[in-house]
Amino acid sequence: MKKQSIHLEPFAPLSPETSIIEAIDKMDEMKVSDFPVVNAEGVYMGLVSEDVLLEFGDDSAPVSKVLNPANAHFVSPDAHYFDILAVVVNYRLTSLPIVDTDGQYKSAYLLSDVFEFFRETPTLMQVGAILTLSVDQPQYSMITISNVVEQNDAKILGLWMLTPDVPNEVKLVIKLNVENSTSIVQSLERYGYRLDGIFGDATFELDYQERYNHLMNYLKY
Repeated sequence: MKKQSIHLEPFAPLSPETSIIEAIDKMDEMKVSDFPVVNAEGVYMGLVSEDVLLEFGDDSAPVSKVLNPANAHFVSPDAHYFDILAVVVNYRLTSLPIVDTDGQYKSAYLLSDVFEFFRETPTLMQVGAILTLSVDQPQYSMITISNVVEQNDAKILGLWMLTPDVPNEVKLVIKLNVENSTSIVQSLERYGYRLDGIFGDATFELDYQERYNHLMNYLKY
């Protein structure tokens, strides 16, 4: 995924000699809490965080005093957007430097731009039901899921894996291009899939309520 796929604005880094107070001011201006530091040769040195700067105690000291080699996260210019999102989320970054194979700083992704890119994808923007499902690992099959969905005249817009609640289980979220997913859910349940949650499907909720009411009426007699 080329970097131009996600919106980029000029992001001038800090130099090692930048004072801590100036760095804090720039963070406030850019609305970020992480800032890249680059030396005079354009080589990326790492990130400084707002928390570390505020805790240091000497506003006039250079940012080089608080640079931590362990906090030097970055992505390459051709990083896929999933990799970009993974780094941002895993390390809770508000800016992510782009660095080439020679260690040269190119620019940085802002967290807001990364999220804006994902927000505009059809997977998130198109109306459709969202299913949260779980299934035992031996029964999980992408082919089965795809066949079930397409046999019910629908398409999968997106599928994500979640951390399972129990060992040897697969937990996933499926975004569909249809709002009425009752038949899809019923078909998947026959293959051993368990419905943990459903969103964006008022028809399913009405159907579930009707079945519940029928059951209650049956139990009365």
